[in-house]
Amino acid sequence: MNKPNSFDRFSRTDDVRANLKQKSVRGAVFMASGNAADIFVRFASIAILARLLLPEDFGLIAMVLAITSILDGFRDFGLSSATVQRPEISHRQVSNLFWVNVAVGVTLATIIASTAPLVAAFYEESRLVDIAIALALVFVWNGLTVQHEALLLRQLRQGELALIRLAASVISVIVAIVLALNDWGYWSLVWREIVRSAVVTSGVWLRCLWLPGLPRRNVGTRSLVRFGSEISLTHVIYSLTMHLDKLLIGRLFGATPVGLYRQAQQLILTPIEQLNGPVIGVAQPALSALQLDPERYRRFYEKIVFIIGALTIPLGLFISACAEEITLIVLGPKWIEATVFVQIFGIGAAIRPVTGTSSIVLITCGRSTRYLVLAMVQAVVLGLLLLAAIPWGPEGMAIAYVGTSLALMYPNLHFSFVDTPATVSGFFNALLAPFSSALVMLCAVVAVRKLAPTDRLIESLALSAAVGGTAYLASMWLQPSGRAEMRSMVTDFRAALGAQ
Repeated sequence: MNKPNSFDRFSRTDDVRANLKQKSVRGAVFMASGNAADIFVRFASIAILARLLLPEDFGLIAMVLAITSILDGFRDFGLSSATVQRPEISHRQVSNLFWVNVAVGVTLATIIASTAPLVAAFYEESRLVDIAIALALVFVWNGLTVQHEALLLRQLRQGELALIRLAASVISVIVAIVLALNDWGYWSLVWREIVRSAVVTSGVWLRCLWLPGLPRRNVGTRSLVRFGSEISLTHVIYSLTMHLDKLLIGRLFGATPVGLYRQAQQLILTPIEQLNGPVIGVAQPALSALQLDPERYRRFYEKIVFIIGALTIPLGLFISACAEEITLIVLGPKWIEATVFVQIFGIGAAIRPVTGTSSIVLITCGRSTRYLVLAMVQAVVLGLLLLAAIPWGPEGMAIAYVGTSLALMYPNLHFSFVDTPATVSGFFNALLAPFSSALVMLCAVVAVRKLAPTDRLIESLALSAAVGGTAYLASMWLQPSGRAEMRSMVTDFRAALGAQ
């Protein structure tokens, strides 16, 4: 399996470029199907585990993850992006990158395990020592997976990755529920994370039957590592900005508030990321393949922006409008205090995914240094806003978290698109129909809730969804740009599924 002709099955992208639209749409469709099932599993697990465990149990895990997730930015050392982005890459280069990823994974696990007492001391919570040591195992599994995932992504085989993650979610959730029923408390959540990563690693290796060779010198790995290290440092900074809020809330306000905060964040932002996954998963390798064709690159990127906006903007606004029903139905009455966070993160779900597409442009165009600089600016701004929001408690910090994305939207887009095929005007034009239609939907939802109020939670949510969804689709269809994009999506979908 180490022969070059075997490796070519996963590294060559000639066929991908020749059939880009069909492979992109097909990959997105299959990945979306797997992710939709994964969202259902995650929602079911949240609903069940939220009733079996206490907010404090989730808070303890959140305290550790707020720190380990920062180091998670080093998980692939940016070398997954390097493998996907490079037009041509050799077996020896990827083998070297594999061993770098393994070394990074073991190193991170060692750092986390050895500093577990410091984590516990920071939060003044002794139970965190064992939790941190156990979760360190996840980094070892992750290090073994990075390059095999990247090779599958080069072939736009996102659907297979989605099915692997779905299987991992199902198995890990079953383990967590069984443990929770047997009074394992927060340990059921710890083992959920460990089992999920182990199953993903096993599945990816089974689908990518490539064995790395021994490390070699002078095979052109240095430039890949340099590119990857800048991407990795950027991801660390982004991870810090994404988890600084939970770190501060856990330190200042305790386990229960951070449990409420993080569970609301997971309830809203994780499914949104799952919805985006198929599009983002296709976008990076596809845009990387179009680096030398600026016009096709620009059109493809604007279509990506439209699709993400059409999915996430209306969904985020709907979640914010129906926050109380969603909280009570999914989490249960003892989580009612999480409603305000669900409402705030619903707004974030409407903003963050579309602005986050700028990072795809930077990566696929090889602008890793600029990506790093923008991440540092975002980290500084978010840090300042979070510190300023401390007097208003966790609610104020949630607003600061979401507000940072809104405040930095235009500067981020402007500097991301310099010297690339993407344009700021093209970005906003692509969002015009989804955004205006989402506002129409929001007005319809607010109106129906005023005109036909009901105390039955499921009935209220279903009525709001039916009226809001109808208003959104009607508004999209009445706009020429929205109608054209919807027709194009249907045509691409049929062509991809009918392709052999």
